[in-house]
Amino acid sequence: MGMVGKPLYAQDETMLHSGKYGLFPFVKHERARKKSKNREAGTIETKDIQSVNKDAIREMILDKIIPTIHAEWPPELSKNIIIQWDNARPHQVPKDEEFLAATQANGFNIQFVFQPAQSPDLNVLDLGLFKAIQSNQYQSFPTNLDELIEKVDEAFEMFDPTLNRYTWITLQSCMIKVLEKQGGNNFNPPHMGKARLDRQGALEDILKVDKKLVANTVEYLNTLFVPTTGPQPHHEEMEVDAD
Repeated sequence: MGMVGKPLYAQDETMLHSGKYGLFPFVKHERARKKSKNREAGTIETKDIQSVNKDAIREMILDKIIPTIHAEWPPELSKNIIIQWDNARPHQVPKDEEFLAATQANGFNIQFVFQPAQSPDLNVLDLGLFKAIQSNQYQSFPTNLDELIEKVDEAFEMFDPTLNRYTWITLQSCMIKVLEKQGGNNFNPPHMGKARLDRQGALEDILKVDKKLVANTVEYLNTLFVPTTGPQPHHEEMEVDAD
């Protein structure tokens, strides 16, 4: 399971956090019961969890995701956080008291939302981190699970915070394309020349959306859904996903 967020900056543009929170493998460690040509009996072995079900997801969130947020979140920032993940069947948000208490612990308000269905271009991990991991993996040839985990960890460490920042901007540009397609996904992620714009000091972290496009989208949505009203609290966003 991978977790990234937007890089966080202070008012003087000092980076508070790179947005790289962690990669957490679904594995367990057991002692080998029998001797083999590759290892002695009693050797600790890494084994993958074959069934990543809702119980495994719940344990991962409680033991890894939420504690990492608590440990790494800059204390001077709002603790209202939204975690977005995809619609995989095991990705159910637990409702038990222990889980709900964990999302509210230490002054945090952690909420979960689902990525829109059939919208791979709205998964920020696929747009950035997972591509970097795949690129690194194609250049290596791990022979066992421990080596694979090591290579994935290396790719995560090499993942440039600047590229992470660019990825969140790409996500916004994809959202604009979704508006233009009235909810469709028949588009390619746009190429903005972000590195060039960044060198020129012209790259914006928050993209502007044409007011007419917003008005047309709202008009279209009003023909399909009853709009919700009322003020919503500000939340910081991050992406969590399994791959």
